[in-house]
Amino acid sequence: MSILRKLACSFFDYSTQPLIANTVQTVVLHIPDQIGDAMATYPLIRSLEKQQVAHLIIIASTLNYHVFEALSLNNTRLTVITTQFQDVARYQEIKALAKQIRAEHGVPDLCIEAMRKKNLKTLLFVKTLRARTNLQAVGLEMRCFSPYCRVASRMDQKFRAPVPMTWSILMREAGFPVVNAGFELPIPEATSQEVESELNALGPYIALNLEGSVAERTFLPEAADQLLALIQQVTRLPIVIVHSPKMSEQAKKRVAEWQNVHRLSLEPSILRSAAVVRNAFLTISPDTSIVHMASAYQVPVLAVYANFKTRWPPMQTLAETVVVGREISDFHAIEFSEKLQRLITRIAA
Repeated sequence: MSILRKLACSFFDYSTQPLIANTVQTVVLHIPDQIGDAMATYPLIRSLEKQQVAHLIIIASTLNYHVFEALSLNNTRLTVITTQFQDVARYQEIKALAKQIRAEHGVPDLCIEAMRKKNLKTLLFVKTLRARTNLQAVGLEMRCFSPYCRVASRMDQKFRAPVPMTWSILMREAGFPVVNAGFELPIPEATSQEVESELNALGPYIALNLEGSVAERTFLPEAADQLLALIQQVTRLPIVIVHSPKMSEQAKKRVAEWQNVHRLSLEPSILRSAAVVRNAFLTISPDTSIVHMASAYQVPVLAVYANFKTRWPPMQTLAETVVVGREISDFHAIEFSEKLQRLITRIAA
């Protein structure tokens, strides 16, 4: 497999120019992947903004483009292009997108490949775009990627460092301004106001997420009800369920059956969920995207992980983590209650 990978890489490789940060004017940031991956790229964005590059082109996916909906930059022109999720995009679509960028905006000075995937579709985009140089953190040793990638690649591949930290170090190594290594998710003012108008009457509340983007991060109904019971044994704070459209009926059912459990009457969306999390007393979630939202707003969080994600940990001071085995619903009730109580005590201290 190593020989095949080297052959594939050589096919997509090309010669580039040395990276000199203060000459970079046009940058393409490529992230057609999950919500958390997009939120983690903000150290890249803020460093480029601080450098005052002329034009930043963000390639977002149909899933994560909301992460950039309310983004505004000082002294840098911003273009956000939405494309299909990488796993379902056809090769011709990927090539067409790269050619479109070159035709409309010229040859980019820099492409930052932020998907963190070693696959042919990623390399096809890089090869077709043919930016003057490229950055990545997945450890690909190719001529088209700048030597400045080595430290960040080591952090990502060997030490499995938190992704925002990896991106911050990458920019520092490449000669761009040093910025905070954290998640961000700007929320439109209209979204903030509509969510606050519904939840203000509750006072302090717990934002509870019961599902993830995959089944392995979603609690079974019985486990979800057990969580509600455990939370209500520890605290009398209201609970607001944060959910996706596919879980609307489950959320409605629990609101009807449980006292002091609520949900937004508004249609669920990523940005509305983010607004719920931002205003919460604390957040509980098995899904890294919701945990990242809490980290972005420095909201205390209790993360429940089926397998500990060293690259995707909570990145705020007030956080607790419950790590279970292969099944997320097989959490230990006593451990969950103890860590929830400890987190509430730490918040009050």
